[in-house]
Amino acid sequence: MLPFFSIRRDRRAPLVLFSTAFAALAADQLTKLWVRSGLEPGQFVPEHGILRLTNSSNDGIIFGIGAPTAFAIVMPVVLIGLALLVYFWYGPIGSRLVNICLGLFIGGTLGNLVDRIIRGHVTDFIDVRLWGDLHWFTFNVADGCIIAGIALFALLISGLRLTRSVKQRQ
Repeated sequence: MLPFFSIRRDRRAPLVLFSTAFAALAADQLTKLWVRSGLEPGQFVPEHGILRLTNSSNDGIIFGIGAPTAFAIVMPVVLIGLALLVYFWYGPIGSRLVNICLGLFIGGTLGNLVDRIIRGHVTDFIDVRLWGDLHWFTFNVADGCIIAGIALFALLISGLRLTRSVKQRQ
């Protein structure tokens, strides 16, 4: 058992995980299709502003960091496999939030993996200007799902650990 979870096994838990993963994958692929069909590469809508849409491609891994194509395809498969192995090894975890976190991570990872396999690159389209001409890395719905899943999972773990330590002191 994972020590930081009050785990209850729930036979319906995989439904939450897989439906969340499917929703994340579908949202990612539909938004990328919409951007590719509506914007020319390098076009920005609006032309100026803090938050803009653009059609750009990323042949690296996260945040455009260069990596061999084989690594960019194999690594997500390994990460998804490990996440599912741990999940099913410990039994379907009954916490809906844990299932949603894993679903977001898996769906987002699959969304970018589909792009890499079909197109050889990932379509990114959300451009955020931080200040002046400084921009955050262009990203997509899959990236947002991955980061949200990891962040929510980290908050959940730290909150559970904090709750357990407070209860133990009482």
